[in-house]
Amino acid sequence: MAEAKAMPRWLLSIHEDSNANATLFENGVAVFAVAEERLARKRFAAGFPGLAVQACLEHAGIAIDEVDVILPANPTHFLPRIARGMLPEGEHDYFGAKHKAWLYVQHQLSRGGLLAKATKTVSGSLMKRRFPQLAEFVDHHTAHAYSGWMCSGFEDALAVTADNMGDGFSSKVFACRSGRADFLYGTSARHSPGQFYGEIAQLLGYHNLLAGKVTGLSAYGDPQPCYPIMERLFALNKEGTGFVTPGLMGRTRRRGNYAELQQHDPKNIAAACQKRLEDVMVAYVQNALRATGLRSVVMAGGTFANVVVNQKILELPEVDRIFVHPAMTDQGISMGAGLYWLRQQGLVDSAKLESIYLGPGYDDERIASALSKAGLKPEQPADIEAAAVDALLDGKVVARYSGRMEYGLRALGNRTIMYGTTEPAVNQWLNQRLGRSEFMPFAPVCLAEHTQHCFEGTAGGELAGRYMTVTFDASEHFKKSSPAVVHVDGTARPQLLHEAENPSFYRLLSLYHERSGCPDLVNTSFNLHREPIVCSPEDAVRAFTTSGIDVLVAGPFLVRQEASHTGPELPEMEKV
Repeated sequence: MAEAKAMPRWLLSIHEDSNANATLFENGVAVFAVAEERLARKRFAAGFPGLAVQACLEHAGIAIDEVDVILPANPTHFLPRIARGMLPEGEHDYFGAKHKAWLYVQHQLSRGGLLAKATKTVSGSLMKRRFPQLAEFVDHHTAHAYSGWMCSGFEDALAVTADNMGDGFSSKVFACRSGRADFLYGTSARHSPGQFYGEIAQLLGYHNLLAGKVTGLSAYGDPQPCYPIMERLFALNKEGTGFVTPGLMGRTRRRGNYAELQQHDPKNIAAACQKRLEDVMVAYVQNALRATGLRSVVMAGGTFANVVVNQKILELPEVDRIFVHPAMTDQGISMGAGLYWLRQQGLVDSAKLESIYLGPGYDDERIASALSKAGLKPEQPADIEAAAVDALLDGKVVARYSGRMEYGLRALGNRTIMYGTTEPAVNQWLNQRLGRSEFMPFAPVCLAEHTQHCFEGTAGGELAGRYMTVTFDASEHFKKSSPAVVHVDGTARPQLLHEAENPSFYRLLSLYHERSGCPDLVNTSFNLHREPIVCSPEDAVRAFTTSGIDVLVAGPFLVRQEASHTGPELPEMEKV
């Protein structure tokens, strides 16, 4: 780490690839962060994050030439745009020949040498022409690691990253001590936990970037019938420091392991895949903990969107506490890259996020205009939180649109759909109404002071629990009182809500608790079928008027519409 330098007023960090995003730092603090998909209204939007960059600048009221430092992540991820038609761009078919060829290119990049050096040089030259303030590129998995460590507030920690691929690797392990993160070892993109899990997701008919559906389905199956096949598909090396997978080109749906898998029940395939991922990833982290003696774990990378894996890691005897970056997928790369650069300059230390609400926000006038253009006639209650609670207690499905949008993958109160948790059948009818898979569990938002009464095994996982990035075992009381948000395996994935984080949302939930006796609500993302979470007031109004939601609470306004529990017949989630 270099001697401390002058703090730049504005630092703009950019991630260019699938899940493109940008983060703006002011005096070393992230003040705005958004994924391109939320603005482009296209899931996993790829390429240069032009809309996200513009939103960052508009938030600060500055022009691009007023930014002091521009920091790009991923020195190799511009290549698909240059080799257009030859390499995969944006969303990838994990069984496709282009994607496999790209993995082999990434594998070669992991070895360093001339190819890696030339790639970084060309990428830097192209970006420098566009942005004279360009600083160094930040490696993909280093950015992941710093997004976890520097947002945890942990002084010392083991940082573990894992995903499909990034700048040659699928995983890296760092020992974070004394203000620096030392790289220990990594695994080439050729042997990838994300590739393993994504292939199974595609085999089961799901989009590989929606592989969380495999996690939801797995709780209904038996892992044993398919587990021996999964052992052949994904394993640890003999040293326990890397992953091993079979040859890429032989992996097709029509023969070998995958043809054999398709003879089994999809629920059992999902269960075996999930258990294998848990077994391998837990052993991988445990080996690193034993080697380093560290007892705090920070995680980032798409593999750690798997909240059950995160719970299994928390339960290790070697672990005191965990933190998972809220945007653990590539949506967090720009923030991690910025934090890496600032730390290398000696300008920041590990600290908890000051706020998770880092996205765009819109004033009441803009909300009123969107409602008016849609022909809606809103009420304007004197107490909007109390009015929302009235609707919830009346058995209504309520969408909440308030303040700035959440950073990361989860809706955490400001772009949220709410419902009571006491009705067991809500999982089926509300998922149907929203056009979602009926086996996917809803998550609760719960007043943080009720954590111990509602969940078990939370010690060390409280920070991760603020952002819905880990599951906990539900208490017997919670299973009985809130069956709508307890999965079939007896776990729940809560947002543990503290008043300081979101006073208005906390007040709403507190009022609901006072009147119902229940300290939690269903909290699921506010979005249309096949779209990202709503961002603008217009997005919210369109999602409301074309869905089966009863009540929209938007800023100070409340709007009602007729809806039924069964709702219209909606198509299944997008298949690949």
